[in-house]
Amino acid sequence: MTIERYAACRKLLLTDMPLRETRKGRSGLLRLRRNCYVRSHEWDAMSREQQHLVRIAAVSAARRHSGAVLSHASAALLHGLPTWGINLKRVHVTRGPRSAGRVTDDLHVHTGLLARTHLIAGLPVTAPARTVVDLARTESFETAVVITDAALCRGLVTRDDLARELAEARHRTGIREAEKAIAFSDERSESPGESRSRVFMHQFGLELPCLQASIRDKRGKVIARVDFLFPGGVVGEFDGRVKYGRGEDLFREKQREDALRRAGWLVVRWVWADLDRPDELFHRISEALAEAQHRPAPVGEWFERPRR
Repeated sequence: MTIERYAACRKLLLTDMPLRETRKGRSGLLRLRRNCYVRSHEWDAMSREQQHLVRIAAVSAARRHSGAVLSHASAALLHGLPTWGINLKRVHVTRGPRSAGRVTDDLHVHTGLLARTHLIAGLPVTAPARTVVDLARTESFETAVVITDAALCRGLVTRDDLARELAEARHRTGIREAEKAIAFSDERSESPGESRSRVFMHQFGLELPCLQASIRDKRGKVIARVDFLFPGGVVGEFDGRVKYGRGEDLFREKQREDALRRAGWLVVRWVWADLDRPDELFHRISEALAEAQHRPAPVGEWFERPRR
């Protein structure tokens, strides 16, 4: 899918335009780099990820960075990893350690050893594990956890891959922060919202819940698989997308939640906006946990999905 997305964005890049067609104020074109343009109305309609893919195409078209490999956020996007919390204004490349690093308005050139690279859509890109460690060194803990969880969940990396890259980067800036984020990561988080929720719980001192737990009723029937399960009798669900667009979807979800409540579970739901109000969310979860202590234990049983 990433290759198709890049190819579609690459087609929107206009190069070698006649000078008369690029004159400011007349063309309806946006200049990205020398001899690289995109139509303004198409640019405005793009997501920030699509815009970054077009920027990658513009940098690649310039062909002035011999030996450079797309890295950091640019590599993450090409690997299909989430870019939540990452500034996508600049394309990131890495060159060998004897090169000079620099930062411009649209390009960040890093330096470092490049032991393993991949080709995606014909572009040289840092390997997934290197990409994860580079971002874990340079981005916030929360962003690093989002990226690492996704890479593990999708099978792009293993913990051994990450351990090797951490060892090779042991003298690089930010390595201690990267080690903490990667140690906290968990492949059972299936979305950036679930990863952010785990970081929120950790930072607010909540006991970390069981992940992707399946709950059975007293007859042994699985009634739900939930994002977060607090053994005291509380279920947490992150609703990160519009998933009840049809009436039958809403009905099935209501049946699922009714079954959980009949089994004695308290259900707390939250959405993206709640993660930006962590104090309020903390109080909601804490109140549910406190209430659960004074209620009978849920009936049936549950089991947590094991880690790989």
